[in-house]
Amino acid sequence: MVAPIDGLADAPGTGFEPGKKNTALQMHVAFFDTDNDGIIWPTDTYAGMRDIKFGVVLAFLSAMIIHSGFSYMSWGTYLPDPLFRLRINRMHRAIHGSDSRSYTTTGEFDDNRFNLIFDMYSSAPHTHLTFSEGWRMYRGNMNASDAFGWFASAFEWLATYIMLWPTDPKGMAKEDVKAVFNGSIFYRISGRKPKL
Repeated sequence: MVAPIDGLADAPGTGFEPGKKNTALQMHVAFFDTDNDGIIWPTDTYAGMRDIKFGVVLAFLSAMIIHSGFSYMSWGTYLPDPLFRLRINRMHRAIHGSDSRSYTTTGEFDDNRFNLIFDMYSSAPHTHLTFSEGWRMYRGNMNASDAFGWFASAFEWLATYIMLWPTDPKGMAKEDVKAVFNGSIFYRISGRKPKL
């Protein structure tokens, strides 16, 4: 189901309530909403990136790139938010092209598509993804004439690789990558208590 842009109600699973059943995409971004108001400020993203052990420069760049790229689509008004904030309940509207398509259009996690990505791009037994395999996956998912999607996808996978920085020569573990999609690894890395 495609999430309605101007529907009178949220698409199933796209409303957001802290501590309730939310989509994987909402849980992914909710880590950065420390005050549980459903709105993520650039400063929240910066602080969250620092919590997951990103350096000052990369955390700052991440906040600028994420908020400048996704604020308008997630804010839900005709005029852009001058403060570049993100609304968690509308994050599904900021799903971009040229990605792995592991999120559905409503922000749910698509386990079959995620497994297919590992089956197609990683070496048997398909439990890890090396940097070069991730690069092939990124190239394989590029949509024609989608410069923003190319950039966003490259940024996300590079940030994921830096965050997970595999010490195992086999690469990033499949379960760790999956935990990025639902945000649970952010709590594990930061030591913060997960939101119930």
